[in-house]
Amino acid sequence: MAIKTSAWGEAKFPHLSNADYAFNSNGVYHTKLTVKKSDAQEDIKSIDAEISKLVAEEHKKKPGQTGLIKRAPLPYTIEGDEVTFKFKCNASGVNSKTKEPFTQRPTLVDHNLEQIPSDKNIWGGSIMRINYEIISYSNASIGIGASLRLKGAQIKKLVEGSNINISGFEPVEPTGVF
Repeated sequence: MAIKTSAWGEAKFPHLSNADYAFNSNGVYHTKLTVKKSDAQEDIKSIDAEISKLVAEEHKKKPGQTGLIKRAPLPYTIEGDEVTFKFKCNASGVNSKTKEPFTQRPTLVDHNLEQIPSDKNIWGGSIMRINYEIISYSNASIGIGASLRLKGAQIKKLVEGSNINISGFEPVEPTGVF
């Protein structure tokens, strides 16, 4: 599979510095990337082409059943002038072909291609582009589709933060004792 590089966009809910273990005990690195629709056309075209190849193979296997081919949700959504792509990769697991255990993490670099220290937390709002592979699949229950396997990210503008959410507030005069 060829590694592709996305257009620049804004990260949404990134788990790039540390894996997300909320719904997968092996951990998952993931992010959504919102890109201008005009900049996303090359990525959309590549994803759709991979899915179309797999659909064509299914048509050859089952001629005359074209209307019965189930489609999985796309790894991107289009809303107005923006496209949001979903990228992910497992932090660990067992290779399905070799049966060997593996661990991996995406390569994270800054605008100068310098490695981003592991103690930096990349937050939503960071401006980045993603290196990824398009992995097409055919699953009886989900259908034919593709996922975008996260390989790395180049961060142009790093947004870091804390767990304190103060948006929407402004300073006020105290009215009592705490």
